[in-house]
Amino acid sequence: MHNGTLFKTCPMCAMNWGTRVDFLHDRTLKLNGYQADFDDLESGLFLFTHTVDGCCTTMAVRVRDFIDLYSGDKFEQRKTGTEECPGYCLYRDRLEPCGARCECAFVREIIQIILNFPKIPA
Repeated sequence: MHNGTLFKTCPMCAMNWGTRVDFLHDRTLKLNGYQADFDDLESGLFLFTHTVDGCCTTMAVRVRDFIDLYSGDKFEQRKTGTEECPGYCLYRDRLEPCGARCECAFVREIIQIILNFPKIPA
């Protein structure tokens, strides 16, 4: 990142990722959850599990750390709880894209970008 800071450190094994790109390229990290913060969508959490032997810890990274990966439309109205909403944001392990024209939809698109980010062979 900037000013000599690390993007993320695993709290269990102390593995360091210097940049977000390093983090996203790492094939030992698996995005396995999203915890919505409906009051402040950028404060929601992406949950990554570090799948190396002896670690397997899950760590949280705020949505705001990935916000610039998405450059598409953002909608102003939330559709949560309406007929249009499939309710994916209510379940931590539901990572599929959402077709609702909802203010939460951009987060679902960021999830897809992360899931499809190319991994570097070990």
